[in-house]
Amino acid sequence: MDDTSRIGAAPRRAGDDVIQVHARLRSMILDCTLEPGSKVTQAELSRLTDAGRTPLREALRMLQQEGLVKAELNKRITIAAFDLDKLDCTYAYRISIEAAAIRVTASLLSTAEFDELDRTLVDMGEAIERRDRDEFEGPHRRFHQMLVSHVQEGARARMAIDADWAERVRRFVMQGDQHSLARADAEHREILEACRARDGVRASRLLASHLARSAFYVAAQLEPTYDTILTRTALRMVLGDELAQTAK
Repeated sequence: MDDTSRIGAAPRRAGDDVIQVHARLRSMILDCTLEPGSKVTQAELSRLTDAGRTPLREALRMLQQEGLVKAELNKRITIAAFDLDKLDCTYAYRISIEAAAIRVTASLLSTAEFDELDRTLVDMGEAIERRDRDEFEGPHRRFHQMLVSHVQEGARARMAIDADWAERVRRFVMQGDQHSLARADAEHREILEACRARDGVRASRLLASHLARSAFYVAAQLEPTYDTILTRTALRMVLGDELAQTAK
């Protein structure tokens, strides 16, 4: 194609890439720049992302499939609020299945896998020092994936879906609790040391407590009287009644 064929062509706007628009809107929802439960118009979102009408509609369709937005007939968009019932159910399931999965995995991790887990801790530590929540997310997700990596593919797929949904919860916790990243780092190191010692029981208890803390924090911030009964019960099943009372 020669240069003359480009004469008169409209410049491409950054917001015309559907994937880019989706990623930017998703990030704004996850870090609560677009507040849970708030209503915005497509025109407002277009201005925020510099997106054309077609890529914006497609990006919103993708976000709606993820449960992050709800479209209304008048072209207004509702940013999905936190559903505390779903939070309770999801974290109860995560505690149950991930505690079982790490108990299996702890005795099967190889030297190479421990080396990779160590690298994820280093990457998370560097992100914490920079206070970069976006850079923290990648190695954090990889760390948790590896902790449950030696179970059936179907179980891993289900855990990955729940981890995707929980990203917004993690972001909310990180935004509201200035000590959350440092606390998470300490908990990750404890969990890894338990795995290194091939102590699956301790690793499962540490992981269960680590997961439950996020659910308890979000529920307490949004609706202090809400009873996370399933999460509490799942935690008690993993820890035992005596340890569960101590954790609380």
